[in-house]
Amino acid sequence: MSGITNNAMSDSQWLHATLPIKDGGLGIRSVASLALSAFLASAASTHQLQDRILASANTGDDSLAESLKSQWEATFGPAPFSA
Repeated sequence: MSGITNNAMSDSQWLHATLPIKDGGLGIRSVASLALSAFLASAASTHQLQDRILASANTGDDSLAESLKSQWEATFGPAPFSA
């Protein structure tokens, strides 16, 4: 945003910019708020490929993906995917 506007923004200005448009902000999503969703979407969409690639390796379940899926479900409810 600073690069687009060619203007340095304070923390409070960034906070205001991340507010939804209906609340007077610009609706800019922070990368941190999207990270969990992006990781789980990637893990779920590549699950079959990972299984094929790692078929000969005894890797077990993806404990990180399962842990993050539990975090998602605690925050948002049942996951619409399986990681």
